[in-house]
Amino acid sequence: MKNKAFHVWLACGTMMAGYAAFPTAVMAQNTSSEAAQERNSSQATLGDIIVTAQKRQQTLQDVPIAVSVLSSEALTAQHVNSVESLNTAVPNLVVTRSPFQPFVSIRGLGSGAGTRAFEQSVAMYVDGVYAGRANQFLNPFFDVERVEVVRGPQSVLFGVNAIAGAINVVNKRPEDKLEGYVTGGYEFAYEGYNIEGGVSLPLSDTFGIRVAGKVNREGAYLKNTVTNEDEPQTDSEIGRIVASWRPSSDVRVDLSYEHAHKKIDGSAFQTVYLPAQIFPPAIEDGKLDLTKSTPGTPNFTRIKTDNVTLNISWDVGDANLSSSSGYSHYSFSQALPAGSVPMYFGTALAAEKFDQFYQEVRLASSGKQFIDYIVGASYYHQRSKIDQGVDFDFSAFGASGVTAGVRNGLDQKTDGYSVFAQGTVNFTDQLNLVLGGRYSSILKRADYVLAPAAAGSPLAGYAIDIPSMFVLNSIGFFSYLDPADVTTMRPTTMDRRRRFTAFNPSVSLNYKFSPELSGYASFTTGTKAGGFNDQEKSGIVPENGFTSDAFSFNREKAHNFEIGLKANTGQVRANIAAFYTKYKDLQASQALANGSIFTTNAASATAKGIEADVTWLVAPGFTLGADAAYIHARYDDYPGAGCIITVTPTSCVDAQTNAKGGRLDGVPEFVGSMNASYTFDVGDDWEIRTRGRVHYNDGAQFQSNQDPLDRVPSYTLFDASIALAQREGGWSMTLSGKNLGNKIYRGFSAPAANPAFGHQSLIMPGRQVYLDLRFEF
Repeated sequence: MKNKAFHVWLACGTMMAGYAAFPTAVMAQNTSSEAAQERNSSQATLGDIIVTAQKRQQTLQDVPIAVSVLSSEALTAQHVNSVESLNTAVPNLVVTRSPFQPFVSIRGLGSGAGTRAFEQSVAMYVDGVYAGRANQFLNPFFDVERVEVVRGPQSVLFGVNAIAGAINVVNKRPEDKLEGYVTGGYEFAYEGYNIEGGVSLPLSDTFGIRVAGKVNREGAYLKNTVTNEDEPQTDSEIGRIVASWRPSSDVRVDLSYEHAHKKIDGSAFQTVYLPAQIFPPAIEDGKLDLTKSTPGTPNFTRIKTDNVTLNISWDVGDANLSSSSGYSHYSFSQALPAGSVPMYFGTALAAEKFDQFYQEVRLASSGKQFIDYIVGASYYHQRSKIDQGVDFDFSAFGASGVTAGVRNGLDQKTDGYSVFAQGTVNFTDQLNLVLGGRYSSILKRADYVLAPAAAGSPLAGYAIDIPSMFVLNSIGFFSYLDPADVTTMRPTTMDRRRRFTAFNPSVSLNYKFSPELSGYASFTTGTKAGGFNDQEKSGIVPENGFTSDAFSFNREKAHNFEIGLKANTGQVRANIAAFYTKYKDLQASQALANGSIFTTNAASATAKGIEADVTWLVAPGFTLGADAAYIHARYDDYPGAGCIITVTPTSCVDAQTNAKGGRLDGVPEFVGSMNASYTFDVGDDWEIRTRGRVHYNDGAQFQSNQDPLDRVPSYTLFDASIALAQREGGWSMTLSGKNLGNKIYRGFSAPAANPAFGHQSLIMPGRQVYLDLRFEF
């Protein structure tokens, strides 16, 4: 009854918004046949794509780096409404969820699954402000102008932690005229919906605001055979207001505030392998399907975010002085069952509060001089308070009534400073040399506590429970416990401080063979700071008398060689790049037998490959496209990579293993897609837009120990859409489908906390069918 009431409300609300703007729609329909012919003529060539991947406006073909751009229209057409949705939209980009947070990778280098306390190897910028923590990625896209994905180390212009690449999100700003849109949509298979709208209001000749908001539900698609409920259901609410002041043609000031709330009930993880049939097959058989089996214990994720950004641009003679400032805050809470099996044996709990201030200033030349330059400096301060714990109930293992709890808390402060410069020597109109470098200094300070607690204790303010310490010592927690020494029956507390400095140079040589064809060759470097494991539960640290240190990990480095060609004939746009990247001290995640995931450093790794895309305007309104990427990403040396947990032989010792020759986490060797779109007129004012796409992913290996059970198989997806739309804005109605073949495929995969319970994987949605109604004015 509740769902039916909402559907009626959604339909009425959408129609009311449309009727309110009806006069504008009528004006938009007054289009003559001559105007339609002119429009068709103008579409006979592929227009330039503008990007800001080099901190200045350039065309896609002039940027000497590998970059993919998704416009607002492309994001809408493909239902790319989050960072995770980019996973199938951009070559050599992997975005998936681990049990704890997103895993993001470009060209084989990624991070996210191991610890909540460090920055991603793929830096994210939103309106010029750095957002390096995984939980800052979770909000859905809305009212976006474009998304740029830059591949390869980008340390000079995007910062020290952009070692794998960067995702640059540019939101819409107020226009100098009244314009906007409203859209409502429904997803039939899993009963999802979205309502979104935005409007620009020019309040004077120099001042305007833009207000936008979105309410979104991603419907549940896994049937829980224990609770008979569907999971996971994701609800998001997000709003943004942007104020723009343009006191003169030389100055622009944009101030924005965004608030969002996201809640996820349930999870999308399912047991996909069981070593023995220990549950009734109707409940859990360990087979890959759209079911799961977890008890009705707490299983949720909650996040609230607030973001403020201030961007100032001032043209000073032949240069531009700009400033990007930002404050970001989020509060996060999560409860997950310990494993994806029907019986209860534990709950993993987490709560985090995070604050960040970011400031960057840049001075850039006009781009028309013999020597063009960009110089700047940036600073960021982060503070995160992460409290975590696991409650265990060992009744499922024959120890009825035996419970225990562990609590671990990290209070971390980070201060990062950097200065950077990039110069372009324009020898001729065809040839230029780009030289750049960034010096960075990052200081991290951590206070950490690891303590035993009674099951059910709060994450903060708990009492120490020594019996829990003895119980958990048998599964690898509190390894420093000596029953004969009472002084070891205590929490572990640590106060650490580490500074990471780096200088990252880059150089590229760029040549324009003709107005239609250009090429580049580049050498770039990247460094990502080390940090601390917020899930460390063994206590194997110097503070407890050990020579090894499970709490701390070192920085990682990358050296990238790349050559590329970019072409645009007007009818065909093509890009191709080949790369060779060496990684040193690669930060890699390991899953332990006790259920913890933590980060270590692999000695060395290599990724090499080629990626290409092409767009062909066959005829006015008819476009074909394709993209493909091949990558060979392997560990060159990784001592201590860990044993295979599910089938660990008694002779296996973690420290004596080596993943040399093994595949890097989450990296498919080959991905590719083909698409076609055709638009044709229906009368003087309307058109029909059709689009189809097929995407192939070769599969990937998760977990550095190379467990074959965490090898995710290949899959092929089919998407299509058809829309009836007014040509010059106004109304449009779109029917679209994703994964039309109803393929059941997996994302992240990892072993359960106990070998008896096999492996669990992230299950992606099956067939989804959307109906969207949109009005633009």
